[in-house]
Amino acid sequence: MKRKVGIYLAAVGLAAVSVQVVMNAAEAAPTAQPASPTPAALALAAADQAAASGLDALVKGPDEAYARDQVTPFVNNLYSVSYQRTYRGLPVVGGDATVLADGQGRVQAIMAATKSKVAVPSTSARVDKAAAERTSKALQAKTDTVASSRLVVKVVNDAPKLAWEHVLVGSSKEGGPSHLNVWVDANTGAVLDKVEDAAHGTVNGEWNGTVPIDTTNSGGTYRLVDPNRPGLQCADYTGGTVFSKSSDTWGTGSETSKETGCGELMYAAQQESNMLRDWLGRNGHTGSGRSWPAKVGLNEQNAYWDGSQITIGKNSVGKWIASMDVVGHEYGHGLDQNTPGGTSSESGLGEGTGDIFGALTEAYANNAKDTPDYLVGESINLVGSGPIRNMYNPSQVGNNPNCYSASIPSTEVHAAAGPLNHWFYLLAEGNNPGGGKPTSPICSGGPASVTGVGIKDAGRIFYGAMLLKTSGMTYKKYRVATLTAAKSLDSSCNLYNRTKAAWDAITLPAQSGEPTCTGTPNSEFSLAVNPSSGTVQPGESATATVSTTTTSGTAQTVALTATGQPSGVTVTFNPASVQSGASSTVNIATGARTAAGTYTITIKGTGTATNHTVTYTLTVGGQPPVNDFSIAVNPTTATVDAGNSATTSVSTATTAGSAQSLTLAAKGLPAGATASFNPSTINSGESATLTIATSSTTPAGSYAVTVSGTGTVSHTTTFTLVVNGGTPPGGCGGLQEWSASQAYVPDDLVSFGGHKWKSTWYSTGAEPGAPGSWAVWQDQGAC
Repeated sequence: MKRKVGIYLAAVGLAAVSVQVVMNAAEAAPTAQPASPTPAALALAAADQAAASGLDALVKGPDEAYARDQVTPFVNNLYSVSYQRTYRGLPVVGGDATVLADGQGRVQAIMAATKSKVAVPSTSARVDKAAAERTSKALQAKTDTVASSRLVVKVVNDAPKLAWEHVLVGSSKEGGPSHLNVWVDANTGAVLDKVEDAAHGTVNGEWNGTVPIDTTNSGGTYRLVDPNRPGLQCADYTGGTVFSKSSDTWGTGSETSKETGCGELMYAAQQESNMLRDWLGRNGHTGSGRSWPAKVGLNEQNAYWDGSQITIGKNSVGKWIASMDVVGHEYGHGLDQNTPGGTSSESGLGEGTGDIFGALTEAYANNAKDTPDYLVGESINLVGSGPIRNMYNPSQVGNNPNCYSASIPSTEVHAAAGPLNHWFYLLAEGNNPGGGKPTSPICSGGPASVTGVGIKDAGRIFYGAMLLKTSGMTYKKYRVATLTAAKSLDSSCNLYNRTKAAWDAITLPAQSGEPTCTGTPNSEFSLAVNPSSGTVQPGESATATVSTTTTSGTAQTVALTATGQPSGVTVTFNPASVQSGASSTVNIATGARTAAGTYTITIKGTGTATNHTVTYTLTVGGQPPVNDFSIAVNPTTATVDAGNSATTSVSTATTAGSAQSLTLAAKGLPAGATASFNPSTINSGESATLTIATSSTTPAGSYAVTVSGTGTVSHTTTFTLVVNGGTPPGGCGGLQEWSASQAYVPDDLVSFGGHKWKSTWYSTGAEPGAPGSWAVWQDQGAC
């Protein structure tokens, strides 16, 4: 049973609190199967095509590939789609990218951690894993466990190096929890980089009074476990036992009670989760409807996010600090880690992110006893000296910097949050908001004044930038990302102009590559090449189709050029320029003496105001196949309700030699789904029908199904299946049961054998707990 309960959080006296019972609503009638692809499917298809073709910042070399990672719906029918890069099968850390696409199938923005192609001389390590692990452990005071170790390509300052990556769980040399990512050069043994996911913040808020929270009731025992947000619960730090009792009224009336502290935490976390849903369009803290557990009772004047849970300490007079902005701040660290690009590493960004989500949570809850403000720790008086941070004028506390400068990246992390906090206040409220809100200074050289957009829209702009994050975020990259988000949210440029003014007001100047906004729809186009690769012998030619599409405004002339072709290779276009919406044939002719090898040719379309690039991979030489074929599906995507079926036509063509017999297969199906071909074997040049049947327990989501044809050679193509609804699958702990037929990606959670398991890599058929599965699955304990 789900219940709304009262929690008493006043400073004196225990009072009876009424309990309101919320009955489960009747299940809605099933909806009809959509006749056309959903907005999500269209956005994913556009983003996938951009990644596959190496569009603009997604440029890649012949040994590189992008694999889709997180998909996060945003407001205004926008979708953030992040991608992880590989080089010769190795993960490229620092090579990730994010595409923002809309529900009409248009790419709105692309951000990449590096715009360089990735290559290393060798993928064989000279330094062994054990030696690299010892180097990594030396960075912690104590290492409790090595959560994962793997060989990767690590990009630092656009330079790729072969490296050992270790994730270490333990304690830091400063005394707090540590969830440390370390990269050690696999050739020299030097530490290339490190990122600490665990974070602590000396922040606080006020007590919340008597407020409702969601708890769980089983057999007359009530527990501080959220029935609507899986994962959210609160336990005693000593012993780790979740609070429970026979009545549904929580709190003793004293902030020195851990029970009261845990009740406050549940209230604040639930308010933040609701804010994420209602204001930012996010499905819970994790983005997939879940949250993270917490403990109250740390004997320190502090609070922590350790990479997987929240820990709450006390103030100088022994009162637990689980107030609105403490909880919002710590869960904000979790949001930073669980959005594209992961934890922001430049000094100040992580702490500023926490402060922003604390302010957003206070504003959304609008609690009469904890009125929204932009001070951090003003009421709880953590160490007896008043507020510990001030967002509208950071210099008023500890002389923290108001303005951005070149010294910020080397400033202590809490002080370095000053400019980001100041920017957010100016964006939300302006420099002179009135209505009793404080004025805020503008840094020397900034605009005369700044007008705010309101905290809700300011939150959307900042969160929109988080959905464009890549690894290695900096203050300067956040300027570009927030301006991109603001432009995508408001075509009139009002949000864009005010976002820009707020950055100018803290003296963070314009950056290369940041968008412009005119207030009128610009004429814009997209660019694609199909096929995106080809193999020829010296003296032969390859052809492909370069297509353009008018995505906004009116059609424009697009001039086509190519770079990157090797000596002796000529690239011509027929025609050399087109009106957007038309196509051109590109002919790539090699000479008899063209050196064998694989080359990346960049095709550029130059329009009247903007330009775009795509890449074509040319392989010269090698043993040509005697018989070869191509394979495609049409349509490339379909949306079904769980329990229904989708069909697509699989077509093949003989591209070299004679026709050959092909066996068709499909993998990457979701749990409970089956695939069948009619016929299952064809000759190249013929077609078949693929039917994918889902079951009522097939989980909702978007799945990339790989369709293959195997003869003397093998080729694949991708079909995107979007499943709506469905009955939650079996398993334990509210998690889907592991399926041997489902493709898993990093951070997927499943249940198997009575335990919870977390995926650390891409796999299909790797059974959790089986020998060798440590490389794919981490045991998260019993359900």
